[in-house]
Amino acid sequence: MRLKLDDNERGAFNYLIGGTFNVLVLRALAWALDAFGPALTEDGALLRPFQCGYMGMRNKLATADAVMGLSGRVVLAVVLAVGAAAAVAFLLTAMGRLSGKRTTRAGALVTRAVLLASLAWGLFGAFFLPLKETRIVDGTMVVRQRAKLVGDLPLPFSLKVSRWSRADIAQITAVETAPVHGCDGSVVLWVNGTDQALKERIGGLAGICPENRMEPLRRASEASALLERELR
Repeated sequence: MRLKLDDNERGAFNYLIGGTFNVLVLRALAWALDAFGPALTEDGALLRPFQCGYMGMRNKLATADAVMGLSGRVVLAVVLAVGAAAAVAFLLTAMGRLSGKRTTRAGALVTRAVLLASLAWGLFGAFFLPLKETRIVDGTMVVRQRAKLVGDLPLPFSLKVSRWSRADIAQITAVETAPVHGCDGSVVLWVNGTDQALKERIGGLAGICPENRMEPLRRASEASALLERELR
């Protein structure tokens, strides 16, 4: 039995296939750029694990605080886009059936526009826009924060920027939570201010196992020392 779909529904499912293909291509491109792009500097290699796969941070004095890696964010962007397009398609279809009108080409175009816009924003956010990013710029710590849309994907037009001078920051530390049940350990980078009210998490590593807990802790300690040194 052949499934009968109207233009809106066909548009949503057709773009699902195209969107998935494009995401795979983009993910492969990101891997290639990371693997074969400009060589990491010593500082860049030290901070790269704390950048969560974001493309614009390579070889920068920057960290990101994210739960998901790049692959997880890309998949989430596709799911979000397809879900938004499917919801619009079925809503337009339901409205058309309730009013007794057939779906129009305009409805199909709206569905496709929603899918493409959602996919474009989701992918851009997945690759370039952390919910929280911290950079050292000219001896100043600049923290950019964005509101959450879903998961680690940001809400558009929600950017807030904070700047802390050398005088505002007492130290940057690496704090470990030892693994208790399997590989549930973590190490977190914290900024501690001269004012006790200032205490900010700026990044970390999760999924640390008991047998290799010292290496992530060493990396985090060296990363915190590097960032602190660049503020002085």
